[in-house]
Amino acid sequence: MTHSTRTFALTPKWDLHLDSAGHLAIAKEADASAQNVANECRLFTTDAYFAQNEGIPHFILELGRVPAAAALKTHLRRAARKIPDVAEIIDVEISSLNQETRTLNGEI
Repeated sequence: MTHSTRTFALTPKWDLHLDSAGHLAIAKEADASAQNVANECRLFTTDAYFAQNEGIPHFILELGRVPAAAALKTHLRRAARKIPDVAEIIDVEISSLNQETRTLNGEI
């Protein structure tokens, strides 16, 4: 996926919002790169209409089960490396993975 150092800024609920001047808020430089990493890690394969091969595999559908933490970290690390401004990934930390709600929390 193509990423840039300027992108629409998203709220914590991943919605667009307006800046103080009433324009769509824009994330720049490091903030844009961090958001691009998060976007890349949240994308599952076949979810992006024009980029069907991008993203990480669906845990249950493509891998058959929720992967072990080490495998999941590898997928997330690979996704984060796709962002041009990312010079180094020090660690991928998974703080929780809930199979019932299908939520994952962590830090890269």
